[in-house]
Amino acid sequence: MTILITLLLSFCVFALIIWALMHMRTPRFRMDRKDFLQGLEDVLAGQADDNEWRVLTGYPMRHDPKLERLRLECLEIEEAEYTGGSPYLFTEVGLERLRGVRRRLLAAGTDTGPDKE
Repeated sequence: MTILITLLLSFCVFALIIWALMHMRTPRFRMDRKDFLQGLEDVLAGQADDNEWRVLTGYPMRHDPKLERLRLECLEIEEAEYTGGSPYLFTEVGLERLRGVRRRLLAAGTDTGPDKE
């Protein structure tokens, strides 16, 4: 009888764990325009390191197509102008191109989301 109760309790605990794992959602990272702008400003001011740049450009922005285009442009700039140096991560040409990205981001508005435009 004890073995049957132990097996039943073990099955219930196992089933509960499986159910909980099936209903858990994975955490999602979602950067908005204001955060992206702050990251760009940090890079332009020489206050960002390589990790900050990777966070800024490493995640697709599917929730905001305009921001995704700017992110992809930043990756193109990185391919051509990235030095990884200190304090500035980019050449002077790269910094100027990033200033252009910043201007376009400001022109698009940092408080509006993709559904508000």
